[in-house]
Amino acid sequence: MGSEFIPGTFGTVNAEQVIASDPDQIVVTGGNWDAYVPGGAWIGMGPGSDMDEAKRKLAALMERPAYTGVKAVNNGQVHGIWHQFYNSPYSFVAVQRLATWLHPELFADLDPEATLKELHERFLPVDYSPGYWVSLDGAPTN
Repeated sequence: MGSEFIPGTFGTVNAEQVIASDPDQIVVTGGNWDAYVPGGAWIGMGPGSDMDEAKRKLAALMERPAYTGVKAVNNGQVHGIWHQFYNSPYSFVAVQRLATWLHPELFADLDPEATLKELHERFLPVDYSPGYWVSLDGAPTN
C-alpha cells in the first residue's frame, strides 16, 4: 500500500521505493488519452480499447528500471485498470476486479466482467464494450 509513502490522496513514489518495497502486485491506471498525448506511452484502456496494444504498453512500462527485478513483474502479477473508474459510480466494479487480482483464492466466484456487462444491460444507454482492464499474467483482458 502506498499510504506509508504518500501522506495524502496523491503523491509520488520514487523508483527506488518500488525497488526497495519489492511488491507482490502492481496495479497501474490508464485511459485513452490520444487526444492529449498522441501516440504516447500511456496504457489505453476504456470501452472498446485495443487490449493487445494495452498489454504491449503495460509490458513496456515494466521494462523501466524501477520495475525490473521486482517480484510482481517476475511473477506476472502486473495489472492495468481504466483510470476513470476512480471518479465514477461504476467504481464498485473496479473494487471487484482488484479483489480478484489481489485475493483470487477469496474471490474465485466473483466475475467483474459479468457485473460490468449487467450494469450496461440494465442501467446504461450504451452497449457494453470490453477494454477496462489488462493483466500480464494471462488473466482476462476484457
